[in-house]
Amino acid sequence: MLLIDSNSKSENFVNKIYEEIGATPDEGQFIAVDTEFIRENLNKPLLCLIQLATRDAIYVIDPISIDISFLNSIFEDEKIKKVFHSAKQDIEILSLYGIRVKNFYDTQVYEMLLSTKENISYRSIVFKYLQKKIKKNYSMSDWEKRPLKAQQLRYSVNDVLYLRKVYEKQANKLSRLGRLHWLDDELQKFVENEEKNEFYHDSQDEKRLYVFNQLIEWRKKTALEKNTLPEAIVKDDILKTICRRGVNFVHNIKNSRRSTANENLRDFLIFAETIPDLQEMNEIQNDKSAVVDLLKAALEICSKNEQIASSLIATVKDLENLSNGSDAKCLHGWRYEIFGKKARAILGGTAVLCVENLTAVIK
Repeated sequence: MLLIDSNSKSENFVNKIYEEIGATPDEGQFIAVDTEFIRENLNKPLLCLIQLATRDAIYVIDPISIDISFLNSIFEDEKIKKVFHSAKQDIEILSLYGIRVKNFYDTQVYEMLLSTKENISYRSIVFKYLQKKIKKNYSMSDWEKRPLKAQQLRYSVNDVLYLRKVYEKQANKLSRLGRLHWLDDELQKFVENEEKNEFYHDSQDEKRLYVFNQLIEWRKKTALEKNTLPEAIVKDDILKTICRRGVNFVHNIKNSRRSTANENLRDFLIFAETIPDLQEMNEIQNDKSAVVDLLKAALEICSKNEQIASSLIATVKDLENLSNGSDAKCLHGWRYEIFGKKARAILGGTAVLCVENLTAVIK
């Protein structure tokens, strides 16, 4: 392990990384990446460490001690794959420090192509692939204080050391199943959690989409003004719930203790009330709820049979679109073969859900 905590140590770092990666075959041209940061009670999360692992070495970069702009050439290089576990926060925080990440892989997301489990933890995925029980006792330690303790450095090193091995085993399994590239075109949006296409497309639903976009733009603008992450202003689930439940939900949460104690949330709700279209929106009433429930049952059967997380195959909105004859993501590509084809057959009356030997099946 090499600690990069001075300009002299960082001078030849990029060349060294390229030398180590260049000595590997194409499929080995990747680095494992993790970060340690503090975000509690701060307007801007404090990036405390960046850990990188090549095949030959592990590097711990100290952003508190040095300017980390020299890392941009590596993270922007699309020839080098950057492997994370639960990439969203790492990528968001790196971007706040001017580091743009291109060509990345998320072991948490790709595990959803190998298991029905959602959002598997790092500890669980390490145990699954490496049979190692790792301790997370230093995850909440004081990463800002210098010098760092030897135990903290060992902890940070293990995270990327195991991540490389997990990725190699996971990628091999995905390759054998023919699933390795299933998410190549959508991983960026998946991790960034851009849900605009998850909202509504008929006349009533366009209004909800408009409101959602207004809320998203206010959150982005406020996050930039306060130099923080959008989710630190308002959580994604609140935005989506407002668009589904309408103005009454805004009134109820605004009058709750949750809003009183959170200045950002209170300001957000005050803004939400100024959107004219929201005043006309009540909770969505789905007249085809029985059909959607039937499709949910079919989705769970397909998810279990293929050992793929159901939310990766189809969202609730996809099922709603199917029920009213609209297009849906699960009607294309690998999702169609796994679920969409069966869903259409069920809706067309050429396939049914039934029970065989106490197990639900599609016939």
